[in-house]
Amino acid sequence: MLFLSRVIISITINSQTLGEKNFLDNIFSSLLLFVGLFIFVLPLFSLNKRYPDLSLPAIAEERMGGFGFGVSAVYGVYFFIMNTFSLSMFLALLLNTLDPVASKWSIAIILTGIALYGAVKGIETISRASICIFVLFILGMGAIFIALAPNVTLRYMEPLFYDGFDDVLRGFFVFTARCTSLAEFAVLMPFVQGRKRLGFAVCSGGVTAFLSILLFFIVSCLGEYAYLQIFPAYTLAVMSEIAGIQRLDALFIGLCMMTLVIRIACGLFAVSECISRIVKPRVRTAVLSALSAVSVLFALWVTEDARRAGMLFKTEYLLPLTVLTGAVLPAAVWAVDHFKKERKPR
Repeated sequence: MLFLSRVIISITINSQTLGEKNFLDNIFSSLLLFVGLFIFVLPLFSLNKRYPDLSLPAIAEERMGGFGFGVSAVYGVYFFIMNTFSLSMFLALLLNTLDPVASKWSIAIILTGIALYGAVKGIETISRASICIFVLFILGMGAIFIALAPNVTLRYMEPLFYDGFDDVLRGFFVFTARCTSLAEFAVLMPFVQGRKRLGFAVCSGGVTAFLSILLFFIVSCLGEYAYLQIFPAYTLAVMSEIAGIQRLDALFIGLCMMTLVIRIACGLFAVSECISRIVKPRVRTAVLSALSAVSVLFALWVTEDARRAGMLFKTEYLLPLTVLTGAVLPAAVWAVDHFKKERKPR
């Protein structure tokens, strides 16, 4: 589930966000993020060990009083922003590549409605759907990568770090700004069963591996042409061919749709968890419905003009929010809990 939630944003990368020098350098950006995630997830593991049945917002409310409700509010706002960002990016992908005259209203409403239904039904419904979609995603993207193998041209590969480490750092900041893994784990950790450390490692490692493979194919198949594309991952799907079937872009868009549903559903369920201690179940459904409607309207408004998306969803704006919810607040809650020296309440 966390894998799908992250990977949908990974496939929307382009030269405007990562830089126009060498995409291969960004493989090391993803590896750097992989290491960073394991450093900043440690407070969450510690809190989960002591409070296995509570999410981070619940722990904050219990241990920090009124300030804890502010923590819950920050997480709720963050997930709303990232849901809107994800929907906006997908609509931009759809309108700029597949069909410029597609009815984005109907697409946005249908996808968000399905995600809302899953969020209202609960985490078990989202998890079961995630398993099926994960299998389809791996098989589908695997087919696309296999179909692209004959197009690999090694002479397109550029020397690593030819222009220094600027692209690595820029890519690291972009990937970090779009990474919701820590915030989602902070809210969803009481619902995670089994070996959580191993699961988090496999999820993060899987996204890193997928992104590395994707960047390799972008560079080796498209060369400098990749830096001219709005969505180079989509361009790969267009040029792929397998068993006489040309243009696997329809498969690519279908996978993106299914993955986006999981991303939005996770975000809405996380919002539901943030407000669950102050809002009754029926009211929560109404709140989630209202937030979904606002998210759709805002995403549609943003995609009306490319300059709006570039202005509102800059890395400089998303990065502080992601760092706040993924690193600062978990560390702050852990520090307060640690230094209060009180026993866990029964």
